[in-house]
Amino acid sequence: MLISHALLVPHLATLLVDEHRHHRTEMLEALARASERLRAEAPEAVVAVSVRWAAGAPFQVDANKRHRTITDYTGFGVEVRYDCAGHPALARALIEAGQRAGVRVAAAEHGVDSGISVPMHFLIPSRAVPVVPLSVAPRAVEECRAWGRVVRNVLAAWPARAAFVVGGGLSNNEHAWNLKREVPEAREFDEIALDSLRRGEWDQLGERLGPLFDKALPEAQLRHLDLLRGFLSSDVRGEVLGYESSHGVGAALVEFPVTQPVEAQKP
Repeated sequence: MLISHALLVPHLATLLVDEHRHHRTEMLEALARASERLRAEAPEAVVAVSVRWAAGAPFQVDANKRHRTITDYTGFGVEVRYDCAGHPALARALIEAGQRAGVRVAAAEHGVDSGISVPMHFLIPSRAVPVVPLSVAPRAVEECRAWGRVVRNVLAAWPARAAFVVGGGLSNNEHAWNLKREVPEAREFDEIALDSLRRGEWDQLGERLGPLFDKALPEAQLRHLDLLRGFLSSDVRGEVLGYESSHGVGAALVEFPVTQPVEAQKP
């Protein structure tokens, strides 16, 4: 069964630096509140999408019993380990349901990269809840949404409580970040994206953001948001709990209510 909400969660390694230095940032405080609410619902498994796991076709699901941490960032002087249990039965259920629905999805061994380790470090620091990692694939928008619908229906029918977390950001101009240059278009990109999510106007993400893509360089071309949109099953409004940006890179913590499930559809 699904818990009451889904989350879009930032995976910036700078969050670890802020935590290590005991900075009381708005984002860290928002993550602490989100963690408290998530743990209060006592999920028995978390299905987590990592924007950092940009697999080719098909979509991939890590069905291993244990997941080791992949450290895919350097130069920050701090590292998080999130070795954790997997949930093979739930992973297999997701794969089989996706294949029945005509979505290209397969099992793969990957582990837990920063797209999951950083969000989960803040949300469930005890590492006590099994995690099923999902990749983001460069598939057509409708197939991403179809896969999201499949994930939702599997979790809705699962006998135990399950949470859905998407680890990913918004603008991601790494060149600007490395040179410490501000990119006004990236900030505008984030503002439009968050405004659209607040209003539940998901179609506006493509229409309004298109001209800014070349400067903002969003992660995975926002395919993680297409998957999230499919999971939500309708264009619900999100509550922006926190937002951070710096030098062409932006990320937000957004909570979305989960309503009644819908039947999966073929892409």
